[in-house]
Amino acid sequence: MKRNLGAQEFMVIAPGGAPIFHYSSRDTKRLDELLSGFLSAITSFANEFGEQSVQSLSFEGSELLYEHGDNNVIFVLLIDADASETVLRAVLKELSKRFQEKFSSEIEMEIPIADTYAGFDTEVRAVVEKYRSVLKTASQLNGFVVPKLKTENDEFSLDSEILDELHRDYGNPGVRVLESIDGNACIHEIREQTGLEEGDVLEIIEYLIIAGVVEVRILYPSLLKADSRFDTYLDLIGLPQKDYQVLQRAKSFCDGKHPLTDIANKINVTPDRLFEVLSKMGDTEVEWLKQKPKDVQTTKY
Repeated sequence: MKRNLGAQEFMVIAPGGAPIFHYSSRDTKRLDELLSGFLSAITSFANEFGEQSVQSLSFEGSELLYEHGDNNVIFVLLIDADASETVLRAVLKELSKRFQEKFSSEIEMEIPIADTYAGFDTEVRAVVEKYRSVLKTASQLNGFVVPKLKTENDEFSLDSEILDELHRDYGNPGVRVLESIDGNACIHEIREQTGLEEGDVLEIIEYLIIAGVVEVRILYPSLLKADSRFDTYLDLIGLPQKDYQVLQRAKSFCDGKHPLTDIANKINVTPDRLFEVLSKMGDTEVEWLKQKPKDVQTTKY
C-alpha cells in the first residue's frame, strides 16, 4: 500500500454552488479552478444515476472524491491520482460527519457565511493526522501480521453501518474473516482457515483497520531452548533435514527481537517457509511474541 496519504484539498459547497469552506495542504487551491465544471459534471451524473451512486470522479486531470450531505451540501476531497482511495473515502466520510455535527444549525441558514466555518482547519488537520497513522499501520500488512479486534472494557461491538458496508463490499468472505480474528491467528493462518486468497484477506483486514475496529501486531519468534537441549529435542522429533537446515540458520535470530519476515530475509527463505518450520516445533519450543508495528516514514500528506 502507498504510504503517502494523498489528501490535497477539502471543500464544502453550499446549495447553489457557493463554497463555504476550503482547506488546502499546499499553497495552491486547485478546487477553485475546478468548481464550476465539477458541479456541472456531478449534476449530470446525479440526474442519470442518482446522487449516491457516484462518489469518485476523474476530472480535468484531477482525482476527486465527493459526498452529498444533509441539506444538499456537497463535500469534496481532491486527492493524488495514485493515493489509496479506500483510506481517503474514510477521510472524506469523517470530515463530512464532523462538519455536519459541528455546524448543523449554520448549514440550514439561507445565506451561508464562510467566516463561520474558518476554524474547521484544525479539525481537518486532526483527521488527516489520524489517517496518516492508519495508513502507516496498513502499509505494514503481510501474511505474518496478527489482527486483533479493538475492544472497550474487554467487549467488542461493531457499528451497524460498518457491518453493512462489510456485507455490501465483501459479502460472506468479509464476515468469515471477521469471525476468524481472535488476536492469535496471523493473516496466513486466517487465509488457511477461510480458504480465501491471501490478497483478499489482506484487503478485508485493511478495510477493518481503516474502519477503526482492528489493530495489528507483528510476529517475533523466540526459541525457548537455543542450547544443547534444543539439538536433543530436534533429534527426538525427527525434524526433516531440509527443515533442520532452515532452523539452524534462523536460530540465532529467533530471540524475540526480530520480526519473522526480517529473519526470513536474512536467511534467504520465504516467510511462509520459515513459519512452516517454526510451527512444527510447537508452542513448548517457540514463543510467538506480538508487538505493535514500529513507526515508518511517511510523506506529510
